[in-house]
Amino acid sequence: MKPRVIVGLAILLAVLLGGGLLVMWFQGGGGRPVGPSTAAPAVVKCAGGSEKSALMRDPEVVAILAADYGISLDFRSMGSYAQVLLSADEIRAQGFNCLWPSSGSARLVFESGHRGEFAEYRAQTVLQSPEVVYSGPQATDALTRAGLVTDDGGSRILDIKGLLAGHVLTGDTWEKLQAGRLAGPVRIATTDAATSNSGFTMAQLQLTVIATEDVSVPPTLEQARAVLPTMRHLYETAGLQASSSDGGFRQWLTQGGEYAAPLYAGYENQIIQLATTSPDPARVLANVSILYPSPTIYSDHPILALDAAGSRLIDAMSDPRIQALAWQKYGFRSAFDPSLNDTSRFGDLPLAAQVRTIPAPSGEVTLALLHCFEDATQCS
Repeated sequence: MKPRVIVGLAILLAVLLGGGLLVMWFQGGGGRPVGPSTAAPAVVKCAGGSEKSALMRDPEVVAILAADYGISLDFRSMGSYAQVLLSADEIRAQGFNCLWPSSGSARLVFESGHRGEFAEYRAQTVLQSPEVVYSGPQATDALTRAGLVTDDGGSRILDIKGLLAGHVLTGDTWEKLQAGRLAGPVRIATTDAATSNSGFTMAQLQLTVIATEDVSVPPTLEQARAVLPTMRHLYETAGLQASSSDGGFRQWLTQGGEYAAPLYAGYENQIIQLATTSPDPARVLANVSILYPSPTIYSDHPILALDAAGSRLIDAMSDPRIQALAWQKYGFRSAFDPSLNDTSRFGDLPLAAQVRTIPAPSGEVTLALLHCFEDATQCS
């Protein structure tokens, strides 16, 4: 066969193969190939927030991870800051390929304490959920009459600064607000801010509101230290708190909702997941109001890949099919494609399509607040 013919056949074969690859590329949706992964199957062990447990057990998610990415995920529930404060030796001893906290601040804490310790380190936020406050009809009506809750096209907006300055820090009671049969001091209940990110995110929001005049600017370390005693007082007077976000929210519901705590901080995705998985969502949601603090803080969910196996999970979680499932069944907003986050698909839920947000405080402020909760002597 002549050299020119051989070259021509080679070019033709390359075009055909390239076309096939292009077809496979676009059929996969969002740039993901269809069919079994060519990578060797791997068990990826990852520590992550409890609120993601149901998503990562979902049969459709499990199937996509296995078939298209060769991943068998070993997911271990662990508080966000418990993860990122593990030493490198502890991480390696437990065999973690990745950490998956529920906070961009937790990522900053990890990176400041582990710089250069993991040669293949890679981080990417893959899911998001705004911090919200759950309430009930009596508390919501009382706060509406007080001008602290307003309607915004069906969703309810909470004046967080007015609530804190005018009622929480002054020691007001629900009786004073004439909130039906509710009693006790006005406060926002949370999970344990020292161990659970949903509680700590609310603490970060309260810190910013209390420490600054302009809540759009995160507090400096000096500003934060000035109000740490106040933050410690709020923490100490909260009583016994749940240690995980998922368990805390379910406990709040089963113990009476607003009768257990008239205001309870959590993630937006928790009520969406409940609505999509409950056999009778209308009954469950009848006595639950969703209040969006203005401003609020988005809880990012970054995967901190510690090696190549962990990095594969980042690639897998960016798959548009998993991103769609995460929103439609579990309420996590996509960190890649805003068009997936269509709140209208949940017709019975008064969700906010857009929320006013502020950045979380810096890593050094975050650590100062965390240390204050862990040890009262660190609050001065």
